[in-house]
Amino acid sequence: MVQDIPKSVDIEYDALPARDDESVLSYDGRSVLVRIDGNRAVLPKVCELSGECRMVFAFRADGKRFFLCLDKADAKGFGYEALSRIRQVKADTQQYAIVTGFHYHCFHEENRFCRRCGAQLEHCPQKRCMVCRRCAAEIYPTIAPAIILGIIDEENDSILLTRYADREYKKYALVAGFVEMGESAEMAAKREAMEETGLEIEDIEFFATQPWGFAQDLLIGYFAKVKGSREIKRDTQELSEALWVKREDVPAKPGEISLTSEMMWAFKSSQR
Repeated sequence: MVQDIPKSVDIEYDALPARDDESVLSYDGRSVLVRIDGNRAVLPKVCELSGECRMVFAFRADGKRFFLCLDKADAKGFGYEALSRIRQVKADTQQYAIVTGFHYHCFHEENRFCRRCGAQLEHCPQKRCMVCRRCAAEIYPTIAPAIILGIIDEENDSILLTRYADREYKKYALVAGFVEMGESAEMAAKREAMEETGLEIEDIEFFATQPWGFAQDLLIGYFAKVKGSREIKRDTQELSEALWVKREDVPAKPGEISLTSEMMWAFKSSQR
C-alpha cells in the first residue's frame, strides 16, 4: 500500500529553508508538476524551477525532504500530469510524496481565511499550521475517517464488488463511506452496507488502515460476513454496479497502492 512504499517517513516539522537539490511538490487542481521517465514520476528540484516560488516544508521520506509550492510552479522539461496517471506509475518514494503532498496542498487551498473571524490566514514558520492574523487561531491539517468494507458470502465463496457512480475512478471497488459524528467505524460499516447495498452484515473484522492523500482520508478496512438475504438493493445514486464475485474471478493482483486493492487481493489469494 502507499504508506509502505518508503522505508521511513518523518513528519516532524523542519523550518530550515529548501536547498537547491531538494524536491518540490506543485499542484494545479488535481494535477502535479512532474516528468514521466518510462514508468516513473520524477519531481522537479528547487534549482530546476522557472522563477520564484513560495515554499513550505511538507515532510521527509527515506531521508529526503519534500517542499510544497504555494504558487503554481513551472520547470523546463516538466509538465502537469493528472493524479489518476500517478496511480499507474512505479511505486517509489516520489509517488508516495505526490499522494501525501496533495493532502497538504488541499489543506492550504481550503484554509485561506479564518473560519472563526474571516481574516486572512498565513503559514506559521515554526510548525505545520495556518495562523489567523487577527484572532491568533491555529488551524492544522485534518484527516477524515472513512471505512472500506469487504462483504463476504461464505456459502458461495464470493465477495461484493461495486463501481462508483459519476466518479473518475471506474474500476471495481468495495463498499465505502465516511464515519459520521457520533458513530464508531464499525457502526459506519453496518450503516454503509445497508445504505449502499441493502445488506446486513455480522462478524466485522479489522484488516488495516491507510492514509489516502488523494481524498484527505484515513481509510479503515474491515471484512464482514453477509447476514441473512444475499439480495442486493443498490443505491443507484452512489453506485453504478454492485454484484457478488467468486473468489477466483476477483480482478485483483498483489502490490497495488490502495487499501481497496489490497483487500480484494487478500480475498482472492485466500488470506481472508
